[in-house]
Amino acid sequence: MGKMKIEHIKAGYNQGIIVDDISFTMEMGDFTALLGLNGIGKTTLLKIICGLLKPKSGQCLIDDVDINRLTEKERAKLISFMPQRQSIIYDIKVLDVVLMGITPYLKAFDTPTKKHRNLAYDALKKIGMEMYYNENFLHLSEGQKQLVIISRNLMQNSEIMLFDEPDSALDFNNSHMVLSKIREVVKEQNKTGLITLHDPNMALNYCDRIIILKDKKIFADFYTNETNSKFLKDIFDEVYDNIEVIEHRGRYMIIKNR
Repeated sequence: MGKMKIEHIKAGYNQGIIVDDISFTMEMGDFTALLGLNGIGKTTLLKIICGLLKPKSGQCLIDDVDINRLTEKERAKLISFMPQRQSIIYDIKVLDVVLMGITPYLKAFDTPTKKHRNLAYDALKKIGMEMYYNENFLHLSEGQKQLVIISRNLMQNSEIMLFDEPDSALDFNNSHMVLSKIREVVKEQNKTGLITLHDPNMALNYCDRIIILKDKKIFADFYTNETNSKFLKDIFDEVYDNIEVIEHRGRYMIIKNR
């Protein structure tokens, strides 16, 4: 379970094409970063994978099943999606936000049971947020909100977890906290994780694999433990232009030259 196969995806809006002939496969336990300049199609690709957007051609298979042949609830049991911006703008308790994750498993007019609430509390506990279970979600910091949404995705219990730049509105400390927790969840729960990021250093630091989009195609696809500074310099120079690679104790950092 949890194998994801993207086959020859072509997608865009109206007559424009954003991504063209995108193909790759991910296995359970993989934590992969999707990189590229703004507007290159990273978010579009995530929306196709979770069924929010249909491709012009190609298909997304989860365990050899085309997601577009599934109902919305069936897809939600297989795939969770964490968007860049959260849409919750009303007063709601943290525990109730996490309980939203069981929606795909409830029948019409069903309400969460005590067992569900205990499971939601456990999901918060897994990421160290259980002390906030009774707090107003809107009163949390941006980093704490992101952790609660990760708990909601855990509650959803899907095999595929998608994250769209979850660090985009966070400061340095919160960015690393959130990325660390996401990696921990993907690895410990043996999920298939795909995350879009704007900072290549975050991808190098937390992800097993990096896929880079450029000119509507996959420009590079490599594992972070099978690389070197020359390879990274050649690859990232093509995408971000005029960069340097620093190596320290076997880890790499990309620096943009002025």
